[in-house]
Amino acid sequence: MPIAVLALLSTGAYAKGKIFINSYLKTDYAVITARFDAAETYRVKIINEEGEKLYSSSRINGAASFQKLFDLTSLEDGTYTIELTSKEAKSTEKFTIKNKELIKVEGSESSNEMLKAFFRVADEKLYVSHMNFDQSALSIRIDDKYGAEVYNSSLPAESTYSGMFDITNLPKGQYNVSLVSGNKEYSYEFNK
Repeated sequence: MPIAVLALLSTGAYAKGKIFINSYLKTDYAVITARFDAAETYRVKIINEEGEKLYSSSRINGAASFQKLFDLTSLEDGTYTIELTSKEAKSTEKFTIKNKELIKVEGSESSNEMLKAFFRVADEKLYVSHMNFDQSALSIRIDDKYGAEVYNSSLPAESTYSGMFDITNLPKGQYNVSLVSGNKEYSYEFNK
């Protein structure tokens, strides 16, 4: 199965075992996002109706979010299962492919919840990633805990955005970063 890697990202706490699959723009690709408790090691697999494993990620440790872009042209029509497994738990999500397109996600809330922005702070760096499906105008702003702006910038309006910001010179304290994508805003609080 041809696979294009998008990102392996760590982010804030999410509920254990959530899986989302969305068509990527108007292409033969789909984005699979898995969210899990970052304290546990987990793995993401794709299995066909016969139980054959078509994809298995390496063990993921220390990241609450996994995201990958999959080429659907290599999949036959049928129903597939995405499994998110750890030693303690297992979550599954079924999806259907017809004519090389994602047509149905069974029992999923992914149609109601599009992929959001992902944030991570590590080693004096702020990492921001976003699947910008509509290629909307993007901007980022960082405020201190009192709401005073410490950084503001426009970002490239590309279908995928991934950036790193050096926060070494920020004084210790609480901060809020906001990513604005079209008419949607995603926020993340972090301590330095």
